[in-house]
Amino acid sequence: MNFKEFFDVLGVQIDAGKKVSGYVPVPGTPVEMPFTIISGSRPGKQILVTGGVHGGEYPCIETAIRLARQLDPAEIMGTVVVIHPVNPPAFFAKLQYFGPYDGKNLNRVFPGKALGSVSERIAYTVSQLQQCSDFYIDLHGGDIHEALVPFVIYSKLGGDEVAEQSRKLSAFPGFPWVVGSVSENGSIGGAASAGVPGFLAELGMCGRWSEEEVEQYVEAIRNTLKALEVLEGTPIQHKEVTYLDSMQVVTAAHQGCWYPAKALGEVVKAGEKLGEIRDFFGEVLSTYTAEKEGTLLYLVTSLAIVEGDPLCAVGVDGGR
Repeated sequence: MNFKEFFDVLGVQIDAGKKVSGYVPVPGTPVEMPFTIISGSRPGKQILVTGGVHGGEYPCIETAIRLARQLDPAEIMGTVVVIHPVNPPAFFAKLQYFGPYDGKNLNRVFPGKALGSVSERIAYTVSQLQQCSDFYIDLHGGDIHEALVPFVIYSKLGGDEVAEQSRKLSAFPGFPWVVGSVSENGSIGGAASAGVPGFLAELGMCGRWSEEEVEQYVEAIRNTLKALEVLEGTPIQHKEVTYLDSMQVVTAAHQGCWYPAKALGEVVKAGEKLGEIRDFFGEVLSTYTAEKEGTLLYLVTSLAIVEGDPLCAVGVDGGR
């Protein structure tokens, strides 16, 4: 299936040199995902851009909205489809991580299920669009309770060719860090497993957004589209990008109060304390340390923590 066949079913016509907007209904749910199709007058690659898989990540949602408005068919070769946002119910509920209908994290249920819960059906619909694409870009950012440094995650799944294309293109946003992932149930893992290269970008944090962040994000994705030869112009080659082999995500073993011991972006050594969870009486319930030396890429900023929640993530390279 390609974009034209997918949208033909919805009664949406894709014409070269035109832009069209509307809503993709998620079958069996009340969810409708706003979309914009920018179809160039010249043939080229088919690119899917999504923002707002998580409803509280505002810079990426505004970036997707703005990209959809700004991209001009006259400057496009091929077709770009932007979903902005993917998860409207979570957006309006102002929820971190989870969807209001089923309490599931949408970015943990890919490739989804056609007859599953609401989040699984959203993921399944996005997966159908992924499979129409030559490249997939998923825009994220620090959720309502998360601080992070800008970084990009690419999937190592899908075979050497898919992984290498994903890795190479991940440098073009110009974010300081690029991290490999072997997760299968996230958006890019699901896409890569289906043979579609892509990456997940992270910018912004803590339930805020600014013009400066959105402008940086828009330019980062425009530069990537130039590298994909979908957008006219010569892409900037960002030589200062550092590749990391993997990311150690630390999760909470207890419910309680979270007290980080390290600062965002700090280099930590193996065995160093990352933080601890205490109860309401100040007693330590659990302590967390770095498995390997690396850089603290994101950090949960909320005092409240539930068992199983992420606490922080350390990006490490293969030699550490």
